[in-house]
Amino acid sequence: MALRMEWSIVGPFSGLAGQSVRDVEDAVWWVNDTVTQIREYANLTPFESEQLGESARLMCARMLDEADSATSRGEQWSATVGLISMTLTPIV
Repeated sequence: MALRMEWSIVGPFSGLAGQSVRDVEDAVWWVNDTVTQIREYANLTPFESEQLGESARLMCARMLDEADSATSRGEQWSATVGLISMTLTPIV
């Protein structure tokens, strides 16, 4: 099911993004890819890098569990985990 993904990261590397994705797994890929790029190219301290990585890991786990269940029922799903806020909305 196609989804609208709106998410943000807080901290010295703050950003806000919105896009359409194929499904929850696609959204997880985008989170992981973006966080990997931030960790590689932004001038983060080791603590900031670890904090961002852990936020992404926990968010992705919740997305694959809670978000997948909610969006498969046609429901919007939102959560904030650490430095990452996410909303996934089914596109009908």
